[in-house]
Amino acid sequence: MAPLVLLTGATGLVGFRVLQELLKKSDFDVRIAVRSEEKAQTVFSNPVIQKLQPTLGGRLTYKIVPDSVVPGAFDEVLQEVTYVIHAGSPVPVPGCNPLEQVWKPTVLAIENLLASAAKVPTIKRVLVTSSIVANMAPMPDPTVTVTANSRFQLPGVPETFSNEFEAYILGKITEINNIDTFVKEKKPHFSVSVIVPGYIFGRDELVLDAKAAVEKRSSPGILLRSLTGVDSPAPIHGGYVHIDDLAEIYLRVLKLESSTESVSNFGACKLCNYDDSWALVEKNFPKEIADGVLTRAILPTLPISYDSSGTEKALEGFNFRSFEDGVKDVVQFYLDRLAEQN
Repeated sequence: MAPLVLLTGATGLVGFRVLQELLKKSDFDVRIAVRSEEKAQTVFSNPVIQKLQPTLGGRLTYKIVPDSVVPGAFDEVLQEVTYVIHAGSPVPVPGCNPLEQVWKPTVLAIENLLASAAKVPTIKRVLVTSSIVANMAPMPDPTVTVTANSRFQLPGVPETFSNEFEAYILGKITEINNIDTFVKEKKPHFSVSVIVPGYIFGRDELVLDAKAAVEKRSSPGILLRSLTGVDSPAPIHGGYVHIDDLAEIYLRVLKLESSTESVSNFGACKLCNYDDSWALVEKNFPKEIADGVLTRAILPTLPISYDSSGTEKALEGFNFRSFEDGVKDVVQFYLDRLAEQN
């Protein structure tokens, strides 16, 4: 019987790409945890999954977890599971409730997941998706190089947030520190690994039309807006990872041997400057610029210093793709969706 992987976040950018990797390049059975029947159908009806269905057999199943912040929410869905990939994380959408829709799902979901996993003896490894913002101060110092092992300690648990982005950053800082504490104090029977990506660029196969690709509140959406004439309201951290690299990291880490006594951290961040984006578009898509399909806008860079070389060393033969690859794939995906509509 094949090992069973529980995957959260399959309806998100990271989770859906990891799901594809699991189904195409592994012998694992996969169970996705979704909030509703509608969310499950979003995955199962996607053209990418539909193409795989004839070869999947019963390898892909789902269970509904309506509310991840409720204690015990993951008790049932974790039964018989060998590996867990927690790729579900709230996106800080403007106008959402920072406490209820960002902070609580970020901090409480992983607490509940780990607590439930501790009660399931079959589980061998838990992978958690974090963010580079978890490793640095809320306003990063670009003269200080941080890694996936870096930690920033908040003075206390905030009671209120000025906006959803603050809730996301502080939530990620709290989440990664809480994972460390759980492993140190609870000494679980399974190992815990944290994957720490920067902004994620590449094809987002969950998006089915060009307009949605531009409007989506995601890393590719942010980049696309800056290349289709929409200025960014604020700078974003100058660190990126290609979505294909990130998915590969999950599968590689899943198969690594590790100690149950510590958290292993894997940075997934290549430094970049978004001022370079337009030059890369000019190089690779001159016709689309001439035709007015692509238009330059402002996307400011928040300078950081992040070192992910430890991940390349730990995963023998692995090297991060260039920023140019990420920009090209985001734009080409958008153009492909435009072409499909014409």
